[in-house]
Amino acid sequence: MKLLHSHGRSIILAISRIISNPFEHLLNIMVITLLSSMLGGVLVINHTNNQWQTNNITYPQITVYLAESASNKDVSKIETTINNFSHNIIKNYQYISKDQGLAELKNDMQTKNITSDIVSDTENPLPNVIIINTNTVNVDVLNQLTRRVSNSPFVTSVQMDEKYALKVGNLINFIKKISNVLLVFFGLSLILTIYNLIRLQMLERQDEITVSRLIGASDGFIMRPLAYYAIIQMIIAAGASFVLINRFINYLNNLFSNLNNLFGNTFTLIPLSYTQLGEMLVTLIVFTIFAVFIAVQTVFRKNHSQ
Repeated sequence: MKLLHSHGRSIILAISRIISNPFEHLLNIMVITLLSSMLGGVLVINHTNNQWQTNNITYPQITVYLAESASNKDVSKIETTINNFSHNIIKNYQYISKDQGLAELKNDMQTKNITSDIVSDTENPLPNVIIINTNTVNVDVLNQLTRRVSNSPFVTSVQMDEKYALKVGNLINFIKKISNVLLVFFGLSLILTIYNLIRLQMLERQDEITVSRLIGASDGFIMRPLAYYAIIQMIIAAGASFVLINRFINYLNNLFSNLNNLFGNTFTLIPLSYTQLGEMLVTLIVFTIFAVFIAVQTVFRKNHSQ
């Protein structure tokens, strides 16, 4: 009960400090809102990029050519080998018999004209194949799957476009590295902003803190109202950045809709959800407490050395 009372008193004290000087704290909140919006913008880009990869990137296909002597039982064994591989790697697969492949060629008039000599033959020259659609561009994993499938004596060859996988993988890794660098940069900027905010507050209340320490106040007792002081401003800034980000995204999506009509491609940014707002708020509060702790300990060490 005493601890709850102490926390309640710290919250009231923090709110009263913000209200007593609204213009100064409005500037602080605006700066924190700007940094929070940048962090939220990177999260939006990451989420949109993941959705874009799922809907637009064609992952490498693996084509398995089967021997002429392969029976249905042999094909089932190869399918079992594919099924035993990681399901996160394989999207789906399809067995296409040579008769089915020939029928598809005959039904496609453009292909039929190109391969009229082959299609008109009495013998079917096409092989039985299994086409594996993957969900990854990890070349090592794809090669591992290729080797495992090619070990079957009823597989004549396995083809996989390794160069294409490398190109797509490099593109995805590049986007991820850029977003991670931005997250670290804006995260550090936010921590330094909170650190400087709390340090200035402690310098303004230097005499009060000194007296509190002389009468036996603990570091936690002194730090508690400062932490709530920063957290309250962070919560306000996070809410404001959530509104700003989603409004800006809606504005950009309206612009993109005109481009989508011109080029026929659909691209939309995904607004932040309330779940993402909660995750972002928890992360920001953790950053805030960390920054407050560093600021308090730095000022205390400086005073102690003096």
